[in-house]
Amino acid sequence: MKKILSLLLCLCLLFSAAALAEDTAAAELQDTDVLATVNGTELTWADVAPVYDSLVSSYGNYYDLTDSANVELFRAVAMQNKINEVIMQAKIAELGIALTDEEAAAAEEDAQSDWDNAISSYISQQHSDLTDESSQEDKDAANAEAVQYFNDLGYSPESLKENYKQYALYDKLEATIVQDVTVTDEEVEALYQELVESDRTLYENDIAAYVDYNNYVDQMATYAMYYGTDSSMDYAWYRPAGFRAVKHILLPVDDELMQTYQDLQARLEEQVESATEGDEESAAAAEETADAEATAEPTEEPVTQEQVDEAKAAILASIADKIDEIYAKIEEGVDFDELIAEYGVNEDGTASDPGMTSEPYKTSGYEVSSASTNYVAPFVEAAFSVDNVGDVSAPYISSYGVHIVKYIADIPAGPIEMTEAQREAKRTELLTSKQNELYTATMDQWNQEADITYTGLTPSYADIEAREAAAAEAAAATADDTAADDTTADDTAADGE
Repeated sequence: MKKILSLLLCLCLLFSAAALAEDTAAAELQDTDVLATVNGTELTWADVAPVYDSLVSSYGNYYDLTDSANVELFRAVAMQNKINEVIMQAKIAELGIALTDEEAAAAEEDAQSDWDNAISSYISQQHSDLTDESSQEDKDAANAEAVQYFNDLGYSPESLKENYKQYALYDKLEATIVQDVTVTDEEVEALYQELVESDRTLYENDIAAYVDYNNYVDQMATYAMYYGTDSSMDYAWYRPAGFRAVKHILLPVDDELMQTYQDLQARLEEQVESATEGDEESAAAAEETADAEATAEPTEEPVTQEQVDEAKAAILASIADKIDEIYAKIEEGVDFDELIAEYGVNEDGTASDPGMTSEPYKTSGYEVSSASTNYVAPFVEAAFSVDNVGDVSAPYISSYGVHIVKYIADIPAGPIEMTEAQREAKRTELLTSKQNELYTATMDQWNQEADITYTGLTPSYADIEAREAAAAEAAAATADDTAADDTTADDTAADGE
């Protein structure tokens, strides 16, 4: 119901910790067991257990908690979290940090809102049959069940309000720690140059990889929009050679004519594919296929290329007058943007391709390469069917209609300029990163300065890190010994020869 602040689980350790598992199960702990003492304050299992339970609730399904190593790691992280809280509370008192009345009221409002949402969510999941017409008795019973469920987990509106006010104090402490952190223009520029150089290495000689990556960014943005989340992925910062800018007039066509053409084209492609696969079959398989076809129900007549061409010609004939008018006006020197506005429209007057009437594409056109897969193939073919800037393609048919494409500019290879909005976003990223680094370093320093004593009832986070490091070192030494033995064996064999 509220994220755990300060130290969070280092998930990579959870994978390697399994290798450190011992035959014995993790020790049972009692609420009164003292796990550590921090500046004279005792931490018992009762203090640590709620944090442990929260970690298990968040991550437990992904890891084997019958494995003592994983249990001990979860406990160690929970214990370190509570140690950090004790240290932070002492620093809050030392620095005289307190909530204003407004801040305390806001924290309580957040707590109450989260509580209400949790109750509503529980009821909607566990009592989906309840409606506005349900009896008040049934509604009250469901509400009481939800309240009891969260009470059993240790939550209540009162405890949440106190916790949220404590979290708000932690936030103010963190703000105090990082208040002097800044990011310079030079640091933003240095980051930009690093990004450009990294992407230049990746894409300068691999235009397909560049296209695939940018398509992935678009896909993630679509998912984010669909699910109501944010996508912070950047497009590649270096564009390889091979792109040109184009605009097009998209002429809508009759739906029935388009459907006929697409059906015939699809059937012809299936026939070609089937024939190719048939050529690869063995003689026996081919004979078996022939026997099966002899007894099968009659199928549709094969589609010929001539039929596809006739369907294509029918589409072009249906809008021949418009096509002739467009090319005549192009010959007269009419501005291509004017032709897009005049002819690139649906019957209802809306733009057939809204991209051509909205920025940045209205001005700059579409960036297309021969490797582009984010546009339909006929559009890409049309874009590269002409050789010189200013040339206009013949009509090309796609599932969207008929495209008349103008080659308006070459797009040079090189770094993609960072906009001011992107620059400010990078400044924010750098600021957050520097603040996190300072906060982590400060917490590490405070931990080192604190008087912390572990009782040994459960390993500390530092113990687990040391144990893992020792295991990794031992594994490396074993690998070196094995390699040395193999070398000696090879030398001995060579001497024997």
